[in-house]
Amino acid sequence: MSRRVAREELFKLVFESELKEESTKEVLENYLKRDEVLTNENEIAFIKKYMTGITENNDKIIETINNNITGWSFERIGNVEKALLKCSVYELLCETTPHEIVVNEVVELAKMYGDEKTFEFVNGVLAKIINK
Repeated sequence: MSRRVAREELFKLVFESELKEESTKEVLENYLKRDEVLTNENEIAFIKKYMTGITENNDKIIETINNNITGWSFERIGNVEKALLKCSVYELLCETTPHEIVVNEVVELAKMYGDEKTFEFVNGVLAKIINK
């Protein structure tokens, strides 16, 4: 498996957290107990690191998102968009992944899981964050 698969699993877990209104820590713990957990240690390590990072930086991530969405607030956007933005904003702020990779990966996920405008919205928010 690849980082792309790990990012997709990460997105699903953050989405689950938003949907159930549970902490990312709880969702991760439950995920690791499931039978269908990824078996590749690199992907599991990636997911653990990013879920922990999202938890630890949640306020900073939401503040960054709120400062870069015009006419909306984080609370008003859909759960798919929240999860996509949380994952990608964390990666932009706290990891060394090149911006192009982060944006490309999240746009592809937005096209798969969001509605027809989701990828444009997410791309626009990330462009504002990157260009600041």
